[in-house]
Amino acid sequence: MTKPAMIPQAETARACKAVAEAGFQRARIVLDLANQRIEIIIGESDGPAPGAANPLDRFLPNGS
Repeated sequence: MTKPAMIPQAETARACKAVAEAGFQRARIVLDLANQRIEIIIGESDGPAPGAANPLDRFLPNGS
């Protein structure tokens, strides 16, 4: 028998839907499994996404 989900998929879907219906374009949804809760962080800066190319990378040796 498998262990029940710590945070049910329905709860996660409900959180995502609430963010979209509230009209936020960017939000971070953090699943805190240890405490069995969902954190929604809104209003973050529109900085580059993690792993996005930096336009100054071309000045580095080997283009990396």
